[in-house]
Amino acid sequence: MTANRFKSFATSAVSKLVTENPAFHNNANKKQCINAIGGASELFTLDLTPFATKPQAVSAYPFFDGIDDVSHLLSAYQTAKHSLPFEMDLPDARGHISDYADEFMNMVLARANATLNHHQARLIAAWVKHLDIYCAVKSIESFLYSKADLTLLEIAPQQGWDVIFDHMAIRCGNQANLDAQRISTLLKSQHDYVSTQFSGEDYYQFPDGWNACPVYKMLENGQVLRIFVDQSDAHSPAQIIQHWNHVYGYTAHHLGIRATTLQDGKRVAVPLKTVMMALEQAGIKLMMPTGHYTHGLLMQVFTQPEKNNEIPVALKQQIAAYSAQLEKAIENAKLLELLSRQELPAALAKRYFALYNIEYDAANPLHSAPYYQYFLPAQAAHVIKSSQQVA
Repeated sequence: MTANRFKSFATSAVSKLVTENPAFHNNANKKQCINAIGGASELFTLDLTPFATKPQAVSAYPFFDGIDDVSHLLSAYQTAKHSLPFEMDLPDARGHISDYADEFMNMVLARANATLNHHQARLIAAWVKHLDIYCAVKSIESFLYSKADLTLLEIAPQQGWDVIFDHMAIRCGNQANLDAQRISTLLKSQHDYVSTQFSGEDYYQFPDGWNACPVYKMLENGQVLRIFVDQSDAHSPAQIIQHWNHVYGYTAHHLGIRATTLQDGKRVAVPLKTVMMALEQAGIKLMMPTGHYTHGLLMQVFTQPEKNNEIPVALKQQIAAYSAQLEKAIENAKLLELLSRQELPAALAKRYFALYNIEYDAANPLHSAPYYQYFLPAQAAHVIKSSQQVA
């Protein structure tokens, strides 16, 4: 596995994309990058080089294959969660987490045990078994708490869609404590994630007081896992990420899911607008989409946050002391991110998976091969801004 192979592939992808879409332009300095112009005439550069890594085992499969009822799902969740180190197994990672964080998760599990039906449990298990243990556990927590997440799983078969994991965001604490760095290290050392082999996609710094360490993983079944590990800056006491972490622990801030479908033997992305319309018809309210300037390479929209009105008053008052806005914004406990990423044509998709020694099969929904693999800082910033909006 050489860096040149990945860069050579990206150069071919750039050539194909620029030829087909005049909205994209070659980057004068980097053949593996394209340039795009945003709505405010801002220049964006997107590196199409895939991250380099060795494919890893589908570690969630033994835990979640064959699940047939709610109790079986919840039992498998607990077993998987204790099979490898997670954040709360690290004493330093627990240091700034409220006692309420455990109460919150216990509430989520108790509510699921009382209200989830066996069909929904089977849907969740059939979806997460294609992931690794870490993403399966975090995804289950999301599905058990978020109506939007579970609704998407339920309507996808009716629409003829294959919905797949794209990424999740884990909210950590404060940079002064190296919280995101600690969790990034945990994911690399215990869960086999990697940073990209080139600078620019391994660390993001945002002007409004937060930063992030993205990590990546390829599974042997072709499923790509992306995790956005974010935290507040050391000198931004009112920045909300650290307070989300304090209240909710290391539950996922949001789960990102994409829909694709097989069309004339080719794997294609379901347009974001199509997914939005279907969810809205199912009663899910959505926020403002972003990413139009990428012309389909990466489009995204968020559902309205799941509201949590059960945060203890004393805890809310403690957080509101940093900023009055936090008292209501901290109730925004969870979002679903809907994405659409433009798929590579079959010939390039085959080359993409060959980088990982995986034989491409367009009929396999896990073999989604988008042109662009990463996050866009402008859109990541949009995530945090929109997820703080209060009614």
